[in-house]
Amino acid sequence: MARKVSDEVCTQNYEAMKQLFCDVIEDADRFEVVYGCGVDVGMMNFVIVRKTTYTYASYAIGFDENENEIVILPISRELDGYGDPIYVKRADVKKAKISMFSKEIQIHGKMFPKKYITFTVQELLNQDPDEVVLCIKQEEPYKKFMDFFKNKFK
Repeated sequence: MARKVSDEVCTQNYEAMKQLFCDVIEDADRFEVVYGCGVDVGMMNFVIVRKTTYTYASYAIGFDENENEIVILPISRELDGYGDPIYVKRADVKKAKISMFSKEIQIHGKMFPKKYITFTVQELLNQDPDEVVLCIKQEEPYKKFMDFFKNKFK
């Protein structure tokens, strides 16, 4: 069983992730920020064998209720690197939904390399046995994001 990470460390991780977002994104002060993570499952079928690969992703996700906009910044789990931000306006989204059971968020639009992105946002992630996600505590930002997404974005 994985060792639990303290609330203090999880809160520090949230603050560091938020600071990285602010350092990278212009006018970041207009965004609330949450951490999201996703996994992309790829399969290749050979004659007898099936190969499955898992690619894990971490995101600093900014959302602006006034502009109805989300910014998705790919980040490294260690918070020492980042990718190109993706700006998503509600008007440019083909479809946005939250799955009922897994609470996975999926957004479809031309701005994504695979035409969609899937991720989850959680209040507390304090265990990571496989060391693939950032342990984080974000109770209030989580509630604000879910309310925003359900009521204004999907």
